[in-house]
Amino acid sequence: MAKEKSALDKFDEYKYYYATNREQQTLIDKVVLDYPAKATPYLINLMKNSEAIRKQYLPSPLESKTVGSAQPFEEGKHSSKIYGLERVYRDRVLLTPHFDCPAYCRFCYKKSRVMRNHPEMTFEQIDAAIEEISKMDEVRGVLITGGDVLVNTKKLFYALDRLVKLDNIFEIRVGTRTLLTCPQIYTDKLCDRLASYIKVDVKNPAKSKSLAMNVHFNHPDELTPEAIQSASKLISRGILLRNQTVLLKGINDDIKTMKKLFSLLLRNRIIPYYMNHCMPVEGSDHLRCSVQKGIDIYKNLCTESSTIIPHYVYAPSAGKVHCGVDTVLRCEKEDGLSIIRTEMEYTKDEFLKLTKKKTLPPKHECNEKGHIVGWYLDGNDD
Repeated sequence: MAKEKSALDKFDEYKYYYATNREQQTLIDKVVLDYPAKATPYLINLMKNSEAIRKQYLPSPLESKTVGSAQPFEEGKHSSKIYGLERVYRDRVLLTPHFDCPAYCRFCYKKSRVMRNHPEMTFEQIDAAIEEISKMDEVRGVLITGGDVLVNTKKLFYALDRLVKLDNIFEIRVGTRTLLTCPQIYTDKLCDRLASYIKVDVKNPAKSKSLAMNVHFNHPDELTPEAIQSASKLISRGILLRNQTVLLKGINDDIKTMKKLFSLLLRNRIIPYYMNHCMPVEGSDHLRCSVQKGIDIYKNLCTESSTIIPHYVYAPSAGKVHCGVDTVLRCEKEDGLSIIRTEMEYTKDEFLKLTKKKTLPPKHECNEKGHIVGWYLDGNDD
């Protein structure tokens, strides 16, 4: 009897899926040397019938030609001397106990760390980070993310046990894509443990503490029975699920797909939270439409019930920019590239203070009001 192929063997069969000749296969070989490809058995099974999922996880020869940056949004990673603790914003910090993921999204803006086998935080580093967070008077929230923090629940729970005791922290978020990549991990035991960090004080609401999860679905194909079942387990225990969608060219950059996705999320009690423009990370050029196309989709969504409308944002290196129906982009051409310049809500002084940097990110400026003028590499709709 022939030996059944392992999940890894099956994924290897997909390696050259987007190569049409030997030259393109060679390009893919070079791409995965820098940015490896990885998927879970569950994802590999979904790839059989979903082009939208294949495009997100399978390497493409198009990744070899890029004008993107290896680190498009990592300004906060040196804000602390403690590895894994980052701060860009006034009221929240980011904690990364674990940098690896069960599967690698080709558009990940952290790919230079996630796909490089960076070490995870030690327990001592987590302790030091918690101590530093406890002294940040303006910080009220912590986002625990990765990589994917659900890969190492021991480190996750170690951090949560300590964060929930801090007087200044009352909003904890856990960022994960495991509802898609490996929904089977959501046992009753895991869901009960996560829900235990919700602390509602009915007599003194100002002392209540919340735990929510930032989940990640980009296409209706991803809302499988297994994913919905696991999501329902979390929701039934009082855990709020907010979805972050990335706008991806050729995958979901059309009104019909986005409406269907957000409608399915709402029907299953998952809040459409963010529609993020795909960041200009190297290798993702072919997946990046224009910000204007995202605004056009957003405008159409605004003709529906407001429950279906997420925040639409793009992110220069200095922070997020929220788009609305009245947003007018200041577009320029620079060395043949499409650039968006915008006055941000963040001031130079506060940005430098929070990030512990001496200068603004490259090509960012400060205007006469002291606000940062962001520089953002736009995508295209060709």
